[in-house]
Amino acid sequence: MAKAKTKAPIQTLAEDGYLRQLAASKTPVAVKLNDGKIVHGKVEIFDADILRLSQYDAASLMLYKEDIQYLWEEPSQP
Repeated sequence: MAKAKTKAPIQTLAEDGYLRQLAASKTPVAVKLNDGKIVHGKVEIFDADILRLSQYDAASLMLYKEDIQYLWEEPSQP
């Protein structure tokens, strides 16, 4: 009899570890939102639903994770 396959976990906590590393190292990131807008800054804090991004030349942004399409690391600003 074949062994039943197990499903992958819904939550792996990889996102949490990655965001924690970005916040600790103050790595500059770009975030593409679902509406196509791209914002730049550094991850300050986050939880299960939000991400606060400190911008270089403006106030910090509180972004809902459901509004984020993806983010990527950018080269350090001079």
